[in-house]
Amino acid sequence: GLNIRLQLDRMKSDQEKRLESAGLASGSGRDKQRQRFAAVYFRIFMLQLALTCVLALVLMFKDFVTAYSAFIGGLLYLLPAGWFSLRVLIKNKAQTPREILANVYMSEAGKVMLAVALFSLVFVLVEPLNAAALFVTYILLQVTSWYLQLKLNHRFLKLYLQNS
Repeated sequence: GLNIRLQLDRMKSDQEKRLESAGLASGSGRDKQRQRFAAVYFRIFMLQLALTCVLALVLMFKDFVTAYSAFIGGLLYLLPAGWFSLRVLIKNKAQTPREILANVYMSEAGKVMLAVALFSLVFVLVEPLNAAALFVTYILLQVTSWYLQLKLNHRFLKLYLQNS
């Protein structure tokens, strides 16, 4: 009886550690995890903003329309991505895994709608526009985001496996 109870307590403790490492446990562990993710995503956001600015400055040597089109393409990616990160990582008051997942889905839907609205506004209001520069910058930031998130996930997977 005592040995089984000790094993059950150990399994419960392991499960709580996994939930906390995933940011799903209750209490301050989740808040600390969310703060760490927010700090990492803020750094990624700032890196992408810097990349957008540098690319726009370099393209100024080609011509002004290409430069501001590239800058707008970067903003078209960064504004919805920043809004999503703000909703999920900072303004998220969800407590249960179901509420957290619902918030992520709602935030993603809002991100897509914001991106569609911003693209529409740009194509209606901005004249002249170099669409190639706009889309290349947008896609470059998307690929950069995927790459950095894969690196980030690989790092956290290594930490998770070390703590298991």
